[in-house]
Amino acid sequence: MTMTTTTTQRQRRCFFLLLAALGALSAVSFRSPVSSSGSFVGGHRNLAFDHTPISPTTHNIVAARCRKEGSTTLQCALLPSAVAKISPPVRNTLLLGSAAALIYKNRRKFYPGSSPDPAFSEPLPEGSLGCPLIGNISFFTKAGDAKTGAGKFYRWMASKSGSPKVFKIAPLGKPTVIVSGMKSVRGVFNQEFKAVKTGVMTDKFSRLFGGESLLFTTDQARHQFMRRLVGQSMTPEAINDAMPALIKGATEQINTLTLDEPVEMERTLTGFTLDVAWRQILGLDLKDDEIETFYNAVNDWIGGILSPLTMLLPGLKHTKAGKAYSYLVSQIERKMGDLEKNGPDGSTLSGMYFAKDEEDPSKSLSRDDVISNSLLLILAGSETAASTLTVATLALGLHKDVLKKLKEEQLTMMAKHEGKTMTRDMLEEDCPYLDAVVKETMRVKPLATTGALRFAQETIVVDGKQIPKGFGVGFNPYITHSLDPAVKEDDDSHMDIVKGFRPERWLDDKTKPTEYMPFGVGPRYCLGVNLAMAEMKVFLALFARRVEFDMTNTTANNVEWKKISIIPKPADGALISVSSLSENTVTVPEAVKSLSMG
Repeated sequence: MTMTTTTTQRQRRCFFLLLAALGALSAVSFRSPVSSSGSFVGGHRNLAFDHTPISPTTHNIVAARCRKEGSTTLQCALLPSAVAKISPPVRNTLLLGSAAALIYKNRRKFYPGSSPDPAFSEPLPEGSLGCPLIGNISFFTKAGDAKTGAGKFYRWMASKSGSPKVFKIAPLGKPTVIVSGMKSVRGVFNQEFKAVKTGVMTDKFSRLFGGESLLFTTDQARHQFMRRLVGQSMTPEAINDAMPALIKGATEQINTLTLDEPVEMERTLTGFTLDVAWRQILGLDLKDDEIETFYNAVNDWIGGILSPLTMLLPGLKHTKAGKAYSYLVSQIERKMGDLEKNGPDGSTLSGMYFAKDEEDPSKSLSRDDVISNSLLLILAGSETAASTLTVATLALGLHKDVLKKLKEEQLTMMAKHEGKTMTRDMLEEDCPYLDAVVKETMRVKPLATTGALRFAQETIVVDGKQIPKGFGVGFNPYITHSLDPAVKEDDDSHMDIVKGFRPERWLDDKTKPTEYMPFGVGPRYCLGVNLAMAEMKVFLALFARRVEFDMTNTTANNVEWKKISIIPKPADGALISVSSLSENTVTVPEAVKSLSMG
């Protein structure tokens, strides 16, 4: 069965459900006005519900009208007597059914903006626009499941489509095309600012980000300007300078692990990435009681971004997300005041605040620019990094051979650089297996939904399908990774955390994935990739050196995922039981000897 047939069936089902409800209502609503004789109601003849015989004159009039409209003589002859014998509820249901059929024939009016561009011969992508005006109800009901995690709706729609690389949906009633596969994705999103531009379903979404950050600005020149200046705080040199803060944050969180009871690694890792957010990204000096307030504010803010209710209901500033946003903005504004008074301090925010445009040194970021892009970096550097690290912990717990190789690599690096503090260059040059573990984690569990939504500024043709002007356009990293011919298995086991997690594939050009986009693509490619990779590698390096653990609840046979998240996460937060937690005082020779004997 084709996706087109499925789409039609879904649309019809919406109408038929409406019809059934109205029919049931008619059985109650329209029966009461009819008298027992069916002759008169309120002094007027009720022809629609009359059971009395029809006169010859009336019959001739109806028959003449019937023939004029193109019906056969037999149909015209049967119509008056048949109608007269139908009970009122059934007759009313038929009338309502006719109305529903009329709506269905004019369904384009109930799916605004969904028509193909007549100037193009290519058809629309297959897919489903769901019910009239409200779109895909399954966008909410199939958001995720325990077996595969967040993003199930997209995977489900792709599996139903004859062309999973390009299919249409209508979240919140907005016709949208999802594009997957690197060739198709680049073909569309490399045309950023021309053929497509970023947009949002509701302005509340962008307001929660503080306005026009790098994510939302639609002016190409302004985007390039902001990217140059924000990028000055994200250079390899800047990240190397941030390494002491990353190491300190990771060490403090690892020190909180206990042997007495199971540890929820998602909580620990969220603490680490939020530590990076306030300590390195914002450069705040928070006291212990303020740290908890900051953590709660970020969680409430991100929760609001993920919640459809926050986006749709009025009164944003009075919601938990709105209040959290106000708190975060106040912290950023306070920090800018300190920087103005005391000068640069090495934080990412400081780098943005004092950045000067290389093309025109008189230009710098506005305070609003610094606020909006700081918030964007908090989201990118906390929620997504914490989720990826949580999945990595699960993978290491399920694959002890991978954990052992990671430990061996760390000990080798420590021996090579004995007595030296970890640097970014060390991680990049001496830890290829660590790099492979991080990349494999992001390959198996990348962003499960779609990045920032774009809108077609002109009709685009992708894989023989048209995306009409005005349609929403998004990409899906998970589907892109799953379709990669270099790693694909017929049973999709290459995307399974148990069967498909193999970091070694990244170490050989013959097996290296070719379809890979965890940080996006095109002009909006993630500017914080250097910081994100550094913080994930720092934590995993120190974790592998110091911690021996087992998964508390999860085995290869019972992996479950949270249904709603940006990056899929284990349902139990990657609960681990720590069997050994070493201090950073073990000597390299003893550690290497102990490991080799094991």
